[in-house]
Amino acid sequence: MIKLLHLSDVHLGARFQMLGERGREHRRQLQETFARAIGIACEEPVDLVLIAGDLFDSPHQSESTISFVREQFRRLEARGIPLCLIAGNHDPFEEGGVYAVGRFEQCSNVTLFGTTPGSKVFSQLDLTVFGSSPSPGSGRSPLAGWKVERQTRFAVGLVHGSIYRSGQVEGPATIHPEEIRGLGLDYLALGDWHSCQRVLGPPTTAWYSGSPEFLSLDQEGAGHVLLVTLEEPGSALEEPGSAHVRPVRVGRRSYKKIELEISALPVEEIKARILQEADPDLIMDVILKGFIQPGISISAAELEEDLGGHFFRLRVRNESSLRLEDLDEQDFPEGTVLGRFVRLMRKRMEELDPAERPLLEEALQLGVGLLQGREVL
Repeated sequence: MIKLLHLSDVHLGARFQMLGERGREHRRQLQETFARAIGIACEEPVDLVLIAGDLFDSPHQSESTISFVREQFRRLEARGIPLCLIAGNHDPFEEGGVYAVGRFEQCSNVTLFGTTPGSKVFSQLDLTVFGSSPSPGSGRSPLAGWKVERQTRFAVGLVHGSIYRSGQVEGPATIHPEEIRGLGLDYLALGDWHSCQRVLGPPTTAWYSGSPEFLSLDQEGAGHVLLVTLEEPGSALEEPGSAHVRPVRVGRRSYKKIELEISALPVEEIKARILQEADPDLIMDVILKGFIQPGISISAAELEEDLGGHFFRLRVRNESSLRLEDLDEQDFPEGTVLGRFVRLMRKRMEELDPAERPLLEEALQLGVGLLQGREVL
């Protein structure tokens, strides 16, 4: 039996501008989470660590970031745990880049696969690792040119790229499931997608580990590494072993999106519903839906300001609307300033392009509230 740790898409050095002033804090968190993943490899302990690309967010990194990674690699080296890695599409091989000669060669336990498909035999494990880094602009599947000749009891692979999905536009560098099955590996460690998910089951098991920490808005399913156990195959060496995969959560932060129906809800109730999700490590996306009454103005920016301290990052989008057919002009006498305002705005909304309606609806809501002397949010 062999135990592997599979991770990918760490994106060390990412800037996180969408997190504003908290971007720097989360950039440090990526390092802490990567160190936690290496800690799991040491504690288990595993026989081999696989990093399937995009360890870095770009090919040019600070010396402090590179030194940090070397320190983590040396933790494995001290435990006698080898590590195999490939570059990704964010940190590709290029002159002067992060994978330039001399960066990680001093770590004796590290095997870095270049853009030409290669293999590494670990005789003490009776295991062969096959891998190749993406070749930018090649227009070919990342598995093109692979030749898997099983000479050991176990065989696994490392690749970075997008798998074919039915109904999706297919690019020239897409990986097809048939290619994976044809390799005859016990396990294929995939990188590129940021959500943890299985692609294929036995006999050639293939998984995306996903990113071990939150990376972007609208990203769910991140925060894991994979512990992979390869069971002994049958008596014939040609028969692949059975890979058992266990996702292990290592990420600190998570992302969640909710749609909140706010029709007939007072502002305080809207706030209360959002606060039900309060978590200092949650990146929260709230979309306000439904219809609201004239004079009830909902400001997404003010909700973010008032409630943002209860989350790591709160984003509110107001997609609610005013149903004009429910607007009874009898409630707004024509001879009043308020009545005149409502009629002018309604007429303008009926005349203009529908694409401009949301802005005018917001102006109508705000104007009615102010003219009625209400406190608006």
